[in-house]
Amino acid sequence: MMMLSPADILKAKKILDGVIYHTPLTCSQKLSKISRAKIYLKWENLQRTGSFKIRGAYNKISSLTSEERSKGVITASAGNHALAVALVAKIMNLSAILVVPENAPKIKVELCRALEAEVLLKGANYDESVTYCEKIISETGATYVPSFEDYQIISGQGTIGYEILEEIPDINVILVPVGGGGLISGIALWAKTVNPQIRVVGVQSTAAYTMYECFKAKKIVDVPVPPTIADGLAGGISQVTLDLALKYVNEMVLAKEEELKKAILWVLKNERQVVEGAGIVGPAAILQNKIRFKPNEKVAVVVSGGNIDIELLDLPL
Repeated sequence: MMMLSPADILKAKKILDGVIYHTPLTCSQKLSKISRAKIYLKWENLQRTGSFKIRGAYNKISSLTSEERSKGVITASAGNHALAVALVAKIMNLSAILVVPENAPKIKVELCRALEAEVLLKGANYDESVTYCEKIISETGATYVPSFEDYQIISGQGTIGYEILEEIPDINVILVPVGGGGLISGIALWAKTVNPQIRVVGVQSTAAYTMYECFKAKKIVDVPVPPTIADGLAGGISQVTLDLALKYVNEMVLAKEEELKKAILWVLKNERQVVEGAGIVGPAAILQNKIRFKPNEKVAVVVSGGNIDIELLDLPL
């Protein structure tokens, strides 16, 4: 069986050069003060399409044969991966079908349509969208672009780890939001290759905690996902990502779901950045004191996306 290697991440980096943004990594004075560590935030909410997902999507679609491309691409996604696939399809001039859950954030659906992809709202959740996808694939032969359980997707996301270590080679801890596990798998693989002492911590919310439970059980277990503001974390995981997490990730923590909104407003006020529910779990875990750091440890926190329906924040606009 093919194994994922650091060389795959280097290859992805080459492919993504000139396509993606090298997003800023900035020191947060206030989070550093609160945690007594040195906290750096990796702003993937400023990436093209407003999340890290284009890294994996572009890397994967680049690897397709001309025959696979000619049939068009299709994916199921809670929103951000669909958006990334839509943009890549537009760049490469391919047709794209995106199946998203019926309750997907309006902003993500609108942005997908603006990129001229066909958007189908099908299924009550991510897993049901995947099932509907399979039905369309059997009818059209379109090429499926997985959202996380794929080595090329994981390699693309792993380029974030490369960028963090390039800027701060002596980083001690990396905090990563976890949905399906593709992002943390790629980052952790790169981090542990460069320095096995780096502590890689996955963060979920108390409403979307599938990987947390599977990681604890060391096997895939069924976890119900209630409605959550962290929609990007609310999906299943795969054996591929669980195996990588068990090999390279040190621990998993949960941020309180009911305080995520407060963390989003805190970051908006103190860092002047708009972050979505799935992207805020790292800063939220620090604000909620869910992780212990040694004094002055250098900590990178991946802020994975910024596509949020502003109505969710109940702000008096």
